[in-house]
Amino acid sequence: MPVNRWWRHDPTERYWLEITNREDIGANLLAPQANDRGEEYWSYELVREVRPGDLVLHWDKNHGPGVVGYSHVQGDVFASTIIWQSRGTYGRQRGASGPEPAWQAPLSGYRRLNHPLTQERLREIESSIRALREDLTEVVDGPLYFPFALSDSRPLRAAQGYLTKLPRALVDKLPELLELRQTAISEPYEPEEPDLTSSSSRKPTRSIGYGRQRDAKRRQAVERYAVDLVLGHYRSLGYEVEDVGDHSPWDVTVRRNGTESHVEVKGSTTTREAIDLTEGEVRHAEGIATCLIVIDQIELEDNLRCHGGRWRTWTDWSPRREELVATAYRYPLPSGEQTGRLQT
Repeated sequence: MPVNRWWRHDPTERYWLEITNREDIGANLLAPQANDRGEEYWSYELVREVRPGDLVLHWDKNHGPGVVGYSHVQGDVFASTIIWQSRGTYGRQRGASGPEPAWQAPLSGYRRLNHPLTQERLREIESSIRALREDLTEVVDGPLYFPFALSDSRPLRAAQGYLTKLPRALVDKLPELLELRQTAISEPYEPEEPDLTSSSSRKPTRSIGYGRQRDAKRRQAVERYAVDLVLGHYRSLGYEVEDVGDHSPWDVTVRRNGTESHVEVKGSTTTREAIDLTEGEVRHAEGIATCLIVIDQIELEDNLRCHGGRWRTWTDWSPRREELVATAYRYPLPSGEQTGRLQT
């Protein structure tokens, strides 16, 4: 039976859940092309559906159990081989296989969650998860490939399978996955955290909490406020400071006793667990020792005055390429276009 690709027309549906007991979590997605009976199996076939830039959460059966971290898909799926033994009764009787055809997707940038999403935590909000599944069932024809098994006789547990589709609406509901949401979507704007204790809103809706700050003046006010705080901080410590953000791939240069240091500054009105970086900022930090300062939770008034904020510093900062997740592309236009001229 072909896979029910209910998510394919929504570019925000970028999330998957690997359910595994492997020790090398985050290395790749790897599943047989057929089950013990030589038949296609939906959970293995889903490996073929992931795309570069998708986010894969990892459910660790051995430690937790629960979601312990996440990775991003680095490249296209390709045919590979696997040596494995099914956990089912038939598979245990058969024993471990020799190399068998498999589907493999390369993963990169594995990060452990600061606060793992445990099975116990999910059971606390099982009623909300049930409601979300019911709402999806109303709008999706065919299988959901839902990541959790829900029944009246047993509490919530991971689905029986290897790879499942994790609905974006579920990711949106969980504060523990804020970092993941901000990694997947450029310039997150979240006015408030979702309330998981309330059942007043059952229908999954498109989140209005994401997207670039549309008001350029407000965005510039926040950026200016953050840079001014950094300038004032280093000036109070006796440094000579210079704002170089208009013409350099970093924001502030500080000098003292003949030593020069570079500072990258990010400001936000929201709680930030991920930030946007340009290629220039990444290359600069790879080559020259840079200090990263993030000031988030800034309060912005209607008159564009800012105050408050949370200050965090990473000294000797250099971003790792394997942890960068693409949120935008630059596309060279192909030849063969049809050209016309507008009449004015």
